[in-house]
Amino acid sequence: MPRYVMIAVLALLVTGCGSGAKTAPELAGYVETYLQAHPDVKRVAKKGTQSATVVVKGQDKDVSADLGEGLRGRLVRTGGAAYMQTPGEEVAPGKIWDKLTEEHEPYNLWGIGVMTSQAMTLVNSHRVHALLAARGRVSGPASDGGLDHYTVAVDVQEALDDLDLGAFLEAYDPVPLLQDTENEYGRVRAGDKAAQTRLRHQLLKEFGARATYELRLDGQGRPVRQRLTAKTLTEITFSDWGDTTVAAPPADQVRVPTK
Repeated sequence: MPRYVMIAVLALLVTGCGSGAKTAPELAGYVETYLQAHPDVKRVAKKGTQSATVVVKGQDKDVSADLGEGLRGRLVRTGGAAYMQTPGEEVAPGKIWDKLTEEHEPYNLWGIGVMTSQAMTLVNSHRVHALLAARGRVSGPASDGGLDHYTVAVDVQEALDDLDLGAFLEAYDPVPLLQDTENEYGRVRAGDKAAQTRLRHQLLKEFGARATYELRLDGQGRPVRQRLTAKTLTEITFSDWGDTTVAAPPADQVRVPTK
């Protein structure tokens, strides 16, 4: 079982989903615990210039992202069909959506897969933050505009020294794009001390020596905003709990590829 899931389960057993005083492991696992019990939600994640929005309604999903370097788009899966859009572009006169079929070129399908997997990694970055924050120092809750605001101070070097790096990689980069990266991760998981040292140095450079984990809950104990302030600020907001919708695009805006 991945460590971020174990943290979530422990948080659920110890605290349920209420507010009040919490320990660092409880706070770290809180978002994942709540999402497992209440998956229908809208999540908006921002990290530097990257952004992603994911809306879930049962088995349906609406994923959109702008991840830089031309990696942007929107994918809607609903009613057993999937539709792709590149914002600002027409796929045919008057058509701004493509219905995905087996007639699509493999390259296009690969690009769609990369965009959606990277978007999901961004909105799921709370799992990475949880692993860093689990051994931090908690303050709060403090009242913040009607929300319970918790803060966890994180010594990043200390957190990295204590991490199960294999479990961390499952949350940090589950689908690496480059074969060299996948090979390096394999060495980390296999216990290669040099590879593990390289990864810890890379992560320390990425996050900085210290970070601050913040979580805001509403009066019903629902996550509203989760933030990690490190070298790059990453923030995820949660809304429309249990009240989301995912709809297919208008038929007259959809191009259906033909053989």
